[in-house]
Amino acid sequence: MRRDIFVSVVVPLENDIDILPTVVRELDAVMRGHFGDYELIFIDDGSTDGTRSFFERAKSDVPCFRYSRLTRPFGLEVAIACGLEQAIGDVIVVLNPSVDPPDRIPEFVEKANDTDGIVIGIAGDKFKRSLFYRLAYHAYYGLCRTFLTRSQVYGATHFMALTRTALNALLTIKDSFRYIRVLAMYAGFEVTQVPYEFVMRRNPPRRRRVLALIESAGHMIVSNSDRPLRVAALVSALMGIADFAFLFYVVAMRFLYIDVAPGWASTNFFNAIMFGLIFLVLAVLCEYLAEMRSEVKRRPLYVVQGELQSNVMLANAQTRNVVSHEDRVETVGRPPIRAKP
Repeated sequence: MRRDIFVSVVVPLENDIDILPTVVRELDAVMRGHFGDYELIFIDDGSTDGTRSFFERAKSDVPCFRYSRLTRPFGLEVAIACGLEQAIGDVIVVLNPSVDPPDRIPEFVEKANDTDGIVIGIAGDKFKRSLFYRLAYHAYYGLCRTFLTRSQVYGATHFMALTRTALNALLTIKDSFRYIRVLAMYAGFEVTQVPYEFVMRRNPPRRRRVLALIESAGHMIVSNSDRPLRVAALVSALMGIADFAFLFYVVAMRFLYIDVAPGWASTNFFNAIMFGLIFLVLAVLCEYLAEMRSEVKRRPLYVVQGELQSNVMLANAQTRNVVSHEDRVETVGRPPIRAKP
């Protein structure tokens, strides 16, 4: 049993009363058996199935837990963010009660503590699903790789462990849409991948709607990357250049060839100018929007993982190089001692 670290476990809930007794019992057994100091943080994402009543009854039986209920369903990512902001542990674990096994928590904690970084679970179950699911996930991951500077790990789940240093860095990011798996990569800490198998507590398991997945992917890309704006700016600039090239072609056709339909040259001349200017202006606007987005985000410029300093001091403080030129150094000494008359 480890007593040298404090472990926080964040568990987001949404109408999970059917599996809650089993999950809480397993979590309690694992944490009591492996850690001397810990806390369980349950975040209720607006459940309507009596989850609060369960925890009211569990207060006298289950130690070291905190329960918070959101006013309405805000989504899984927001519920996780709420729990992370409340956690006080040295190592923080995020666990999805529907599919993640509590008995793997000690392994995640050990790896995160050893690397002083982030541990992300990779579920093998994702690769055993239907062909349609695998194709959709592959397309989604491809979009993330294309538009995100640091994309999430392929097959990553919400089962992860973070050290206090890593979590503090993530908490400085105040985005409206927080996707912990993407932000974990953005921070730049060492990421350790741990494969595991889902524990299917429901049969059949819950499936997320396709439209919800598409919306989530769109929010993830837009909130974490300005590459779509950069791509739009590039395409607009190329279209503007192509329009002005077509303008020169129209002028050349007008003066070099006689058999040109009346009105063709003038109509295409003005169209080329108009659309060329529109596309160039659009390209400039996209660039400005991308810069404004970066400023508005106010994300940290850098993240410091650790600090060290010397514990050896200078023997003579007067030898410190305070300024670059000796003739600019003003030496302040003791006033001369006057001789007694």
